[in-house]
Amino acid sequence: MDIAVLAEKLRNHKGKVGASVKKDEPLTAYNGLKPSELRKMYHSMLMARRIEREEKLLLRKGHCRFFIGCGGKEMIDVVAAHYLRPNDPFFGYYRNKGFDMQRGASLEEKMKEAIGDRRGRAVGGMLQPSHSAYADLEILPQASPTGSHALEASGLGMAIVQKSPISEAAIYPGGRYPRDAVVYCAIGEGSTSSVEFGRAVFYSVFDKTPNVYAIYNCGWAISVSVEEQFPEGNPTTPFEGFQRFGLKIMNFDGTDIKDSLKRVKEGIDYARSGAGPVLMNIKVTREESHSGSDDQSFYMAPQIKQWHVDNDCTMKTGLTFIADGIMTPDEIGQMWDDIDRRVTAASEAAVKDFQPKTYESIMSKVLSCSYETIVKRWDKILAAGKVDRTAAFAEYARKKYFPKPDLPETLGPMTMRTAINYTLFEIMEHSPEALLFGEDVADFSGEILNHPDQMEGLKGKGGVFLVSKNIQRHFGRTRCFNTPLDEAGILARAIGHALQGRRPLAEVQFLDYISPAYQILKDRICTLHQRSNGQWVAPIVIRVTYGGYKQGAGSFWHSEANIGTFINIPGLHVVVPSNAGDAAGLLRTAYACNDPVLFCESVALYNRRDWEGVPVETPYPPLNELIPFGKAAVYYPDHHDVAVITYGTTVHLARKAAEILKDKGVGLRVVDLRTVRPLDQETIRRTAEECGRVIVLTEDRFMGGAGPTISAVITGSDAITSLQAPVVVLTAIDSRVAYGLDGDAVCLPTTEKLLAAVEDVRRY
Repeated sequence: MDIAVLAEKLRNHKGKVGASVKKDEPLTAYNGLKPSELRKMYHSMLMARRIEREEKLLLRKGHCRFFIGCGGKEMIDVVAAHYLRPNDPFFGYYRNKGFDMQRGASLEEKMKEAIGDRRGRAVGGMLQPSHSAYADLEILPQASPTGSHALEASGLGMAIVQKSPISEAAIYPGGRYPRDAVVYCAIGEGSTSSVEFGRAVFYSVFDKTPNVYAIYNCGWAISVSVEEQFPEGNPTTPFEGFQRFGLKIMNFDGTDIKDSLKRVKEGIDYARSGAGPVLMNIKVTREESHSGSDDQSFYMAPQIKQWHVDNDCTMKTGLTFIADGIMTPDEIGQMWDDIDRRVTAASEAAVKDFQPKTYESIMSKVLSCSYETIVKRWDKILAAGKVDRTAAFAEYARKKYFPKPDLPETLGPMTMRTAINYTLFEIMEHSPEALLFGEDVADFSGEILNHPDQMEGLKGKGGVFLVSKNIQRHFGRTRCFNTPLDEAGILARAIGHALQGRRPLAEVQFLDYISPAYQILKDRICTLHQRSNGQWVAPIVIRVTYGGYKQGAGSFWHSEANIGTFINIPGLHVVVPSNAGDAAGLLRTAYACNDPVLFCESVALYNRRDWEGVPVETPYPPLNELIPFGKAAVYYPDHHDVAVITYGTTVHLARKAAEILKDKGVGLRVVDLRTVRPLDQETIRRTAEECGRVIVLTEDRFMGGAGPTISAVITGSDAITSLQAPVVVLTAIDSRVAYGLDGDAVCLPTTEKLLAAVEDVRRY
């Protein structure tokens, strides 16, 4: 029912009218709420529906491009907003205008959201209407991929109960949310079919987090009935076994104000008590089709559609308030008239003063950091840490973490694995906010953690490649710990800790296995700053091993180097160091960066001392030394015959080729990009101009790979006029890497293949 028609029906109501409540005192029938509190809630409900109606009007006029309804959900929204504390984080799902208005969102801001005005505080015109983000109201940034926000909410729940410290130097000093906060996640019943929702509930049960998952069950996910999704049409049925471990499951009518007040408070109180998470199956209605492009009359039986109209929570609540004397029909009419005037005026003002988006306004939201701010933050981290490094390394040596007590920068050349291990120790020592977690990263796991004496005689794990060895042993189980073998869960935990104020170092064991986490990475972590109009940042470092050249031990699911997959994600830095010094300097930069970083570590280089005789080891840089993203290193800068532009493992393959060609009188310049997003476009173009012949060498494949992107920097600029031959892109073949030494040799670039490419390009 159109809200204007509904309001008129209530204004002209001729049925039962109760005696007017004279005093503003708690009402037992309404779970102790006062009439003034109930009237405020009803005002938020009417305002939400009136804004929704205005969006439809603006859509018809061409000022709004999208509409999605909240009708039928607004009563449960305002009830939740009333019982939650102002600093309880809220994860919504684009049908929560009622919650927004009850918590204090501005009408004027809602109108800016509707028309996509770049000055809209919540999302800056980046998202469709109803995708809210209000930092001051703790309404966290919303996104369209259904179900994914539940996993993010579980991550924040885990972060809130996590006992590791958050210092006053953190982005949110002491932590953004108190230990007794409740994380409320509103979700549609269709979205609960997602893998992310199932894992979210699991993690909340497993860690006894203060999460409330409120399923607004209208029975329809676009045109798919809930009966086609769950036994008995109830999304809670798959989780009934979890009740043994503290999960509270609730089923109630979200169109009944009195019952909802009681049940929502009961659920929130349960979660806040620490007893476990709550799963609410709340029966609501759908007063509009799924969105402006849908028409539910095409597939919804008339009697079912009428049930939704008859049980509209706004109508039922209004009639209940009239019957109980909380509001008169005339008061509801006057409230509606005032809301109607205000929304009309705000809409007209927004349209009249509309400010369109620009290239600059959009790009300014994609990333939050500059190198200057990163350097300042690193300096702040070092100053706040107040670490006596000499004493710290003496202690490490005494505990036999390292063979010598010397500062690492005095030790001379070392392997990349050793340098990363040193860097992780230094970050963890200086920054209490640093957490390291993932699959197998800890030294120990399980029951043995409760028996330190049993650990004494054991070496411990510390990662499958021993990169994080002794981190847990020294810093404790709350700062370095193993997670379940669930990549999506690892990254959800990471974003949760970032939202709380920590700086997570999350590890995904192989790039091959990051696929289950791709949606969390692409649609939530890397969009956080942009979809919140810069109100939130995501200081997350995702460490991942990649690549082949493992002397035949890799193959298929342990040799992926598909960097191109990730450089196409706005908001993500992609870093690929090729040696110890760069790994340390770049990892420090990544840690001090407030944007997400995919830090790719070559397994083939972890312990390599040389590559076919070419030294790979390099010294560890001083602690204050950072390496900026987008700044390449150049080997043999005085060579001009041919240039190889590359990164990661293949840098050393190119260096070997350069040594061979040098003896033949051919000068091969090698450019190590170090980061593939951002690219050092200036060095790429200058190299092409100075050398004239260029080979782009990558371990990635050609289709969708990083190689063609790098080559396009040259061919799409004036540097193309300096070329004396076409740019050659030498990549892995269009196949996954086969097993064995012969598999690497056939599938991946080799020194011999590169030398042949050099010969070809010189003949051109």
